[in-house]
Amino acid sequence: MKKELIAEIVEKTLIYLERSGSDRLAQQYLHYALSGFASECKDLLTPYLERYGIQEQAFTTETAQLLIYREKEVIACFVLDSHANLVGREDPETRCYPNVDLGVFDTSAKISRRHAQIYSLDGRNFWIEDLDSYNGTSLNNLRLAPRHAQPLHDGDEIVFGNTAVTFISPIVGKTPIKPNNQNTIIKNGSKAKPSESIIDASNEETVN
Repeated sequence: MKKELIAEIVEKTLIYLERSGSDRLAQQYLHYALSGFASECKDLLTPYLERYGIQEQAFTTETAQLLIYREKEVIACFVLDSHANLVGREDPETRCYPNVDLGVFDTSAKISRRHAQIYSLDGRNFWIEDLDSYNGTSLNNLRLAPRHAQPLHDGDEIVFGNTAVTFISPIVGKTPIKPNNQNTIIKNGSKAKPSESIIDASNEETVN
């Protein structure tokens, strides 16, 4: 199929999504198209690349992330495993070592050892489920019912106890966000170097 025809198909789909008020979905679709079947059509879709601010980005699928902000700056970034992530706090006595250990950021001790899980069946679409935690989990200011999974979308705010994080989808075509190199974080009980400010949860062992 000629790239002009492919570009026309992409453009018509984007127009439909925009008219439906689904700009976020349009952005995700554009990234998906340019990552695959419309990879040769970048020059024909320049207005849309500029509209969504991705004209300088590489069209590769990134890994999902959880970001923690402080005064509008990212101070920590957890890179999620593509399948399953336990969110909670480390407790050696019970041999609980979550992928996403929020203990150091949980200054008021509101996070359970096994607080919630974030998982995916295809590595692209993620779900969140509260594991009957003591202080609960909220998604965009709505408290989740325990053991009832809900889908996650790019930019969603999640609060575990009272520790807030922002979910970054792996399919929006964004450059991975990194913490300010001037900041350090606590990793495995010790100060991390600035270069270690990104925590790769995909390499952590999970104890269920």
